[in-house]
Amino acid sequence: MGQSAEQSLWGMLEGITENLKHKRLADVFRFVSFLPFETFGPHKHLRIEINYVKKGNCILHLENESISFKENEMMVICSNVEHTFEAGSEDTTLMQLEFLPEVFFRFNPHGQEETDDLTPVTIFSEENRLIKIVNNVRIMRAVQRIVNEMNQKSKYYQYLVVMYYAELLILIYRYLDEAYLPICANDSLKKAISYIRLNYQSDMTISDVASRTGVGERYLRKLFSQYLNLSPLDYLNQIRINKAIELLRNTEMSVKEVCFACGFQSPQYFSRIFKQQMGISPREVTK
Repeated sequence: MGQSAEQSLWGMLEGITENLKHKRLADVFRFVSFLPFETFGPHKHLRIEINYVKKGNCILHLENESISFKENEMMVICSNVEHTFEAGSEDTTLMQLEFLPEVFFRFNPHGQEETDDLTPVTIFSEENRLIKIVNNVRIMRAVQRIVNEMNQKSKYYQYLVVMYYAELLILIYRYLDEAYLPICANDSLKKAISYIRLNYQSDMTISDVASRTGVGERYLRKLFSQYLNLSPLDYLNQIRINKAIELLRNTEMSVKEVCFACGFQSPQYFSRIFKQQMGISPREVTK
Protein backbone atom coordinates (compact mmCIF):
# COMPACT_ATOMS: atom_id res chain seq x y z
CA MET A 1 0.00 0.00 0.00
CA GLY A 2 1.44 3.39 -1.00
CA GLN A 3 1.98 6.26 1.41
CA SER A 4 -0.92 8.28 -0.01
CA ALA A 5 -3.31 5.36 0.43
CA GLU A 6 -2.13 4.88 4.00
CA GLN A 7 -2.65 8.55 4.75
CA SER A 8 -6.09 8.34 3.19
CA LEU A 9 -7.14 5.40 5.39
CA TRP A 10 -5.67 7.02 8.49
CA GLY A 11 -7.41 10.27 7.67
CA MET A 12 -10.71 8.50 7.14
CA LEU A 13 -10.49 6.81 10.55
CA GLU A 14 -9.57 10.08 12.20
CA GLY A 15 -12.38 11.88 10.38
CA ILE A 16 -15.01 9.36 11.50
CA THR A 17 -13.81 9.60 15.10
CA GLU A 18 -13.60 13.39 15.17
CA ASN A 19 -16.91 13.98 13.40
CA LEU A 20 -19.02 11.99 15.81
CA LYS A 21 -21.53 14.51 17.12
CA HIS A 22 -20.98 13.62 20.75
CA LYS A 23 -17.49 12.11 20.27
CA ARG A 24 -18.53 8.94 22.09
CA LEU A 25 -17.69 5.59 20.56
CA ALA A 26 -19.79 3.77 23.19
CA ASP A 27 -21.88 4.66 26.22
CA VAL A 28 -21.97 1.20 27.80
CA PHE A 29 -19.20 -1.39 27.37
CA ARG A 30 -19.02 -3.94 30.16
CA PHE A 31 -19.76 -7.37 31.55
CA VAL A 32 -22.68 -7.28 34.00
CA SER A 33 -24.32 -9.97 36.12
CA PHE A 34 -27.93 -10.34 37.25
CA LEU A 35 -29.40 -12.39 40.07
CA PRO A 36 -32.01 -15.08 39.28
CA PHE A 37 -35.27 -13.47 38.10
CA GLU A 38 -33.85 -9.95 38.45
CA THR A 39 -35.58 -7.48 36.12
CA PHE A 40 -34.58 -4.17 34.58
CA GLY A 41 -37.03 -1.85 32.87
CA PRO A 42 -39.25 -1.10 31.13
CA HIS A 43 -37.17 1.57 29.47
CA LYS A 44 -36.04 2.80 26.05
CA HIS A 45 -33.20 4.94 24.76
CA LEU A 46 -31.70 6.36 21.59
CA ARG A 47 -28.71 4.02 21.82
CA ILE A 48 -28.49 0.75 19.90
CA GLU A 49 -28.05 -2.00 22.50
CA ILE A 50 -26.27 -5.31 21.96
CA ASN A 51 -26.25 -8.00 24.66
CA TYR A 52 -24.41 -11.31 24.48
CA VAL A 53 -25.54 -13.96 26.98
CA LYS A 54 -22.24 -15.23 28.37
CA LYS A 55 -23.86 -17.24 31.16
CA GLY A 56 -27.40 -18.33 32.07
CA ASN A 57 -30.58 -17.36 30.23
CA CYS A 58 -33.02 -14.48 30.11
CA ILE A 59 -36.19 -13.10 28.57
CA LEU A 60 -36.62 -9.78 26.78
CA HIS A 61 -40.15 -8.38 26.99
CA LEU A 62 -41.32 -5.99 24.28
CA GLU A 63 -44.73 -4.34 23.97
CA ASN A 64 -46.59 -7.40 22.72
CA GLU A 65 -44.10 -10.26 22.79
CA SER A 66 -41.48 -11.98 24.94
CA ILE A 67 -38.37 -13.54 23.45
CA SER A 68 -36.12 -15.95 25.33
CA PHE A 69 -32.33 -16.01 25.04
CA LYS A 70 -29.92 -18.65 26.27
CA GLU A 71 -26.17 -18.91 26.65
CA ASN A 72 -24.16 -17.84 23.57
CA GLU A 73 -27.12 -16.04 21.96
CA MET A 74 -27.26 -12.31 21.27
CA MET A 75 -29.89 -9.59 21.08
CA VAL A 76 -29.64 -6.35 19.10
CA ILE A 77 -32.21 -3.80 20.28
CA CYS A 78 -32.82 -0.80 18.04
CA SER A 79 -33.20 2.81 19.10
CA ASN A 80 -36.33 3.86 21.01
CA VAL A 81 -37.69 0.33 21.44
CA GLU A 82 -39.24 -0.06 24.90
CA HIS A 83 -38.05 -3.27 26.53
CA THR A 84 -37.77 -5.04 29.87
CA PHE A 85 -34.96 -7.44 30.68
CA GLU A 86 -35.59 -10.41 32.96
CA ALA A 87 -32.92 -12.86 34.11
CA GLY A 88 -33.71 -16.57 34.17
CA SER A 89 -33.64 -19.07 37.01
CA GLU A 90 -29.88 -18.80 37.58
CA ASP A 91 -27.27 -16.07 37.67
CA THR A 92 -27.06 -14.43 34.24
CA THR A 93 -24.00 -12.64 32.85
CA LEU A 94 -24.19 -10.36 29.82
CA MET A 95 -21.57 -8.67 27.69
CA GLN A 96 -23.18 -5.30 26.95
CA LEU A 97 -22.43 -2.72 24.30
CA GLU A 98 -24.54 0.41 23.79
CA PHE A 99 -23.76 3.17 21.34
CA LEU A 100 -25.49 5.98 19.47
CA PRO A 101 -26.70 5.22 15.92
CA GLU A 102 -24.49 8.01 14.58
CA VAL A 103 -21.50 5.67 14.98
CA PHE A 104 -22.89 3.49 12.18
CA PHE A 105 -24.17 6.41 10.12
CA ARG A 106 -20.60 7.67 9.68
CA PHE A 107 -19.82 4.70 7.44
CA ASN A 108 -22.12 5.98 4.68
CA PRO A 109 -21.77 9.77 4.75
CA HIS A 110 -22.72 10.31 1.10
CA GLY A 111 -25.73 7.97 0.93
CA GLN A 112 -24.35 6.27 -2.15
CA GLU A 113 -27.00 4.30 -3.98
CA GLU A 114 -25.02 1.07 -4.17
CA THR A 115 -24.73 0.87 -0.38
CA ASP A 116 -28.29 1.84 0.48
CA ASP A 117 -29.13 -1.66 1.72
CA LEU A 118 -26.20 -1.48 4.15
CA THR A 119 -27.23 1.74 5.88
CA PRO A 120 -28.44 1.67 9.50
CA VAL A 121 -31.79 3.09 8.37
CA THR A 122 -32.38 -0.09 6.39
CA ILE A 123 -30.90 -2.59 8.82
CA PHE A 124 -32.14 -1.19 12.13
CA SER A 125 -35.72 -0.52 11.12
CA GLU A 126 -39.09 -1.13 12.76
CA GLU A 127 -39.16 -4.55 11.11
CA ASN A 128 -35.86 -5.41 12.76
CA ARG A 129 -36.48 -3.61 16.05
CA LEU A 130 -35.14 -6.69 17.85
CA ILE A 131 -32.65 -9.01 16.17
CA LYS A 132 -31.95 -12.38 17.76
CA ILE A 133 -28.57 -13.77 16.73
CA VAL A 134 -27.86 -17.46 17.20
CA ASN A 135 -24.62 -19.36 16.61
CA ASN A 136 -22.56 -16.49 15.21
CA VAL A 137 -19.13 -16.41 16.80
CA ARG A 138 -17.82 -13.69 14.48
CA ILE A 139 -20.44 -11.15 15.57
CA MET A 140 -19.80 -11.99 19.22
CA ARG A 141 -16.06 -11.52 18.77
CA ALA A 142 -16.52 -8.19 16.99
CA VAL A 143 -18.55 -6.94 19.96
CA GLN A 144 -15.99 -8.34 22.40
CA ARG A 145 -13.13 -6.57 20.62
CA ILE A 146 -14.98 -3.25 20.89
CA VAL A 147 -15.67 -3.80 24.59
CA ASN A 148 -12.04 -4.78 25.25
CA GLU A 149 -10.59 -1.78 23.39
CA MET A 150 -12.98 0.64 25.08
CA ASN A 151 -11.99 -0.71 28.49
CA GLN A 152 -8.21 -0.80 27.87
CA LYS A 153 -7.96 2.42 25.85
CA SER A 154 -4.49 1.62 24.51
CA LYS A 155 -2.81 3.97 22.03
CA TYR A 156 -4.94 4.58 18.92
CA TYR A 157 -7.70 2.39 20.35
CA GLN A 158 -10.35 4.65 18.82
CA TYR A 159 -9.25 3.77 15.28
CA LEU A 160 -9.46 0.05 15.99
CA VAL A 161 -12.90 0.55 17.52
CA VAL A 162 -14.10 2.35 14.38
CA MET A 163 -12.87 -0.52 12.21
CA TYR A 164 -14.49 -3.08 14.50
CA TYR A 165 -17.78 -1.18 14.23
CA ALA A 166 -17.51 -1.35 10.44
CA GLU A 167 -16.90 -5.10 10.71
CA LEU A 168 -19.86 -5.45 13.09
CA LEU A 169 -22.20 -3.59 10.72
CA ILE A 170 -21.22 -5.80 7.79
CA LEU A 171 -21.54 -9.01 9.83
CA ILE A 172 -25.01 -8.04 11.06
CA TYR A 173 -26.00 -7.19 7.49
CA ARG A 174 -24.78 -10.61 6.31
CA TYR A 175 -26.70 -12.31 9.10
CA LEU A 176 -29.90 -10.51 8.13
CA ASP A 177 -29.35 -11.23 4.47
CA GLU A 178 -28.44 -14.90 4.80
CA ALA A 179 -29.97 -16.39 7.91
CA TYR A 180 -32.38 -14.11 9.75
CA LEU A 181 -36.15 -13.88 9.72
CA PRO A 182 -37.43 -10.76 11.53
CA ILE A 183 -39.20 -11.46 14.80
CA CYS A 184 -42.94 -11.15 14.45
CA ALA A 185 -42.79 -9.91 10.86
CA ASN A 186 -45.77 -12.04 9.83
CA ASP A 187 -49.24 -10.49 10.31
CA SER A 188 -50.85 -13.81 11.23
CA LEU A 189 -48.19 -14.42 13.85
CA LYS A 190 -48.78 -10.94 15.27
CA LYS A 191 -52.49 -11.70 15.61
CA ALA A 192 -51.76 -15.01 17.29
CA ILE A 193 -49.32 -13.47 19.76
CA SER A 194 -51.75 -10.65 20.56
CA TYR A 195 -54.60 -13.11 21.15
CA ILE A 196 -52.46 -15.29 23.42
CA ARG A 197 -51.20 -12.35 25.48
CA LEU A 198 -54.72 -10.98 25.96
CA ASN A 199 -56.37 -14.31 26.75
CA TYR A 200 -53.70 -16.44 28.42
CA GLN A 201 -55.89 -16.75 31.56
CA SER A 202 -58.57 -18.65 29.66
CA ASP A 203 -58.65 -22.38 28.93
CA MET A 204 -57.57 -21.88 25.33
CA THR A 205 -56.31 -24.49 22.90
CA ILE A 206 -54.00 -24.08 19.94
CA SER A 207 -57.02 -24.76 17.76
CA ASP A 208 -58.70 -21.72 19.36
CA VAL A 209 -55.66 -19.55 18.59
CA ALA A 210 -55.56 -20.72 14.97
CA SER A 211 -59.28 -20.08 14.54
CA ARG A 212 -59.04 -16.56 16.01
CA THR A 213 -56.01 -15.85 13.83
CA GLY A 214 -57.70 -17.07 10.65
CA VAL A 215 -55.12 -19.71 9.74
CA GLY A 216 -54.88 -23.48 9.99
CA GLU A 217 -53.38 -25.09 13.08
CA ARG A 218 -50.57 -26.68 11.09
CA TYR A 219 -49.62 -23.36 9.51
CA LEU A 220 -49.72 -21.66 12.92
CA ARG A 221 -47.25 -24.19 14.30
CA LYS A 222 -45.00 -23.56 11.32
CA LEU A 223 -45.07 -19.78 11.94
CA PHE A 224 -44.11 -20.13 15.59
CA SER A 225 -41.32 -22.57 14.77
CA GLN A 226 -40.01 -20.41 11.93
CA TYR A 227 -39.99 -17.05 13.72
CA LEU A 228 -39.70 -17.85 17.43
CA ASN A 229 -38.23 -21.36 17.48
CA LEU A 230 -41.11 -22.32 19.80
CA SER A 231 -44.37 -24.19 19.46
CA PRO A 232 -47.59 -22.20 20.09
CA LEU A 233 -48.09 -24.18 23.32
CA ASP A 234 -44.54 -23.39 24.49
CA TYR A 235 -45.15 -19.69 23.84
CA LEU A 236 -48.49 -19.78 25.69
CA ASN A 237 -46.85 -21.50 28.66
CA GLN A 238 -43.99 -18.97 28.58
CA ILE A 239 -46.48 -16.09 28.86
CA ARG A 240 -48.33 -17.86 31.68
CA ILE A 241 -45.14 -18.64 33.61
CA ASN A 242 -43.94 -15.04 33.31
CA LYS A 243 -47.23 -13.84 34.81
CA ALA A 244 -47.08 -16.54 37.48
CA ILE A 245 -43.63 -15.34 38.59
CA GLU A 246 -44.97 -11.79 38.86
CA LEU A 247 -47.90 -12.92 41.02
CA LEU A 248 -45.80 -15.21 43.22
CA ARG A 249 -43.33 -12.43 43.93
CA ASN A 250 -45.70 -9.53 44.43
CA THR A 251 -48.93 -10.90 45.89
CA GLU A 252 -50.04 -13.10 48.76
CA MET A 253 -51.75 -15.55 46.42
CA SER A 254 -51.08 -19.24 47.00
CA VAL A 255 -49.41 -21.40 44.36
CA LYS A 256 -52.78 -22.98 43.60
CA GLU A 257 -54.46 -19.58 43.19
CA VAL A 258 -51.69 -18.41 40.88
CA CYS A 259 -52.00 -21.62 38.87
CA PHE A 260 -55.66 -21.00 38.00
CA ALA A 261 -55.24 -17.22 37.65
CA CYS A 262 -52.68 -17.81 34.90
CA GLY A 263 -54.82 -20.23 32.89
CA PHE A 264 -53.45 -23.57 34.05
CA GLN A 265 -56.12 -26.17 34.74
CA SER A 266 -54.04 -28.41 37.03
CA PRO A 267 -51.62 -27.47 39.85
CA GLN A 268 -49.53 -30.56 39.04
CA TYR A 269 -49.19 -29.56 35.38
CA PHE A 270 -48.45 -25.96 36.41
CA SER A 271 -45.63 -27.09 38.74
CA ARG A 272 -44.17 -29.39 36.09
CA ILE A 273 -44.12 -26.72 33.34
CA PHE A 274 -42.84 -24.11 35.81
CA LYS A 275 -39.89 -26.29 36.81
CA GLN A 276 -39.13 -27.16 33.17
CA GLN A 277 -38.89 -23.48 32.23
CA MET A 278 -37.38 -21.97 35.37
CA GLY A 279 -35.40 -24.81 36.94
CA ILE A 280 -37.10 -24.43 40.33
CA SER A 281 -40.60 -25.05 41.69
CA PRO A 282 -43.23 -22.30 42.20
CA ARG A 283 -42.92 -22.73 45.97
CA GLU A 284 -39.20 -21.97 45.82
CA VAL A 285 -40.00 -18.62 44.18
CA THR A 286 -42.27 -17.66 47.07
CA LYS A 287 -39.43 -18.35 49.51
